Order: sequence, then C-alpha cells, then structure tokens
Amino acid sequence: MAITKEIIEYIAMLARLQLDENEEANMVSDISKVISYFDKLKELDTSNIDAMEFLSMEEDVFENALRDDVVGQSYERAQLLHPEEEEDSEYFTVPKVVE
Repeated sequence: MAITKEIIEYIAMLARLQLDENEEANMVSDISKVISYFDKLKELDTSNIDAMEFLSMEEDVFENALRDDVVGQSYERAQLLHPEEEEDSEYFTVPKVVE
C-alpha cells in the first residue's frame, strides 16, 4: 500500500492534527518506511518457529505475570463519594460540560 499525502491529510483531519507541508512530507516518508518494514517481515518463513507466550525470557517477568491472584484492601462506596454528594445516590455527579 502506497502512503500518499492525501492519506496523511485524511488521517491528520481525523486526529484533528494540523500538519505543515514539511511535517506531511516527513509523515509520508516515515509511515512508508514502517509499512515497507512490515512487508519485509511478511516475507520471512516462520513455519518452524513456535509461538511465544512471553516476549521476554527474564525470570522476574514470569514471576510477575504468573503470580497468584490476591484479594487486596477494598473500600466502601460511601468512603469514595464526596461528603456533599447525596448519600442514597449510586452514581457520581459531574459538572455539565456541554451546553
């Protein structure tokens, strides 16, 4: 897929970004490089490679990822609500931000 200036302008519009001509040209170049790198990776034969569960082989990563699920301290809803809130309300009230 070829990345064009029009595609970059469309993405920038969706993301509400304002890019100047130089930034657009840099984005076309940079994104084209990334896509071509991924296309290059698609050419690799990975049929003899086992899927990895973890990307890191460090011991502490395995211990953190596979630790036991321990119940911690919990709070009552009334403790978390502001004192000025209605006590019987189940929801937080927030200021209106849209007219």
